[in-house]
Amino acid sequence: MWPVLLTPFRLITVLLLFKAPTAEVFVYVVYKQNSTCIDFRALSACLGPPVPREGLRGYLIEAVPANACQPIRGPPAGSNASATFIVLISRYDCPLGVKILHAQQAGYQAAIVHNVNSEKLVTMVTNVEEIRQKVGIPSVFTGQSASQLLRKAMGSEKHIHVTLVVPEHYQNPCWADAKFSLGDAARHYWALQFGYCSKHVISLFIREFGMAIGMIVCTLLVVGCIRWCKKRQKITTSTFKTGDKYVTCVICMAEYEEGDQLKILPCSHVYHVACIDSWLLVQSQCKTCPICKQQVTIAK
Repeated sequence: MWPVLLTPFRLITVLLLFKAPTAEVFVYVVYKQNSTCIDFRALSACLGPPVPREGLRGYLIEAVPANACQPIRGPPAGSNASATFIVLISRYDCPLGVKILHAQQAGYQAAIVHNVNSEKLVTMVTNVEEIRQKVGIPSVFTGQSASQLLRKAMGSEKHIHVTLVVPEHYQNPCWADAKFSLGDAARHYWALQFGYCSKHVISLFIREFGMAIGMIVCTLLVVGCIRWCKKRQKITTSTFKTGDKYVTCVICMAEYEEGDQLKILPCSHVYHVACIDSWLLVQSQCKTCPICKQQVTIAK
């Protein structure tokens, strides 16, 4: 394939190394309602604190104005002081740091900024030191499809909850103590293949039926081993063809010829059918291979 021959695993590893900066910073924006569970990938911002490792759940409110380039309306008046509110903001028209700062000043505990007409994810940063020092809430960036579905849900329900979920082995490379390894790349690669909701359903299925599945797999393995062992114990027949690895029958000392009928013992030694039948017939109870003396069982 390449100048250096790469196995599929090594090729995936190389690709992961190129994608590492993106693959290791994603979190999930998860919307759950009754039996509905939908998740979207998002990137953590490189300003403000990271999303708590235990995740963050709160009521989702759309920003007014939607781009949050000016001070925005705060959470609903009279809401529970202990309630957590997350604001949904659209990209463009002003710096991302300004949007997040306006969300914080309005009283939100986290912000979700979504792309416009694109699913591309970007890492939110700011070069303005004053804004960097003031931002004190976590924020993430997600694609347009997430905003469309979340807005639809907000339109049909009075309040909706979303959860910012931090995957296992998460490390934010924005911080100085973040370390990255090849194992992290592999874990994040598989995490990208299965979203939070998919893995949640799989884990519930395994929890519910794992023991039964394990017993079935073990039974199949045992049955397979028994069949393999029985097959290995059988004497098989073969017709000699020019080029076969067998050369000479050690009983009659004649070389095999095209069309000769052969018998292959479980020990893999080969003889003419007539020769080995005669050999085994003259032996009493303990029948063995002429070469290795391994015991031979004849099916009755």
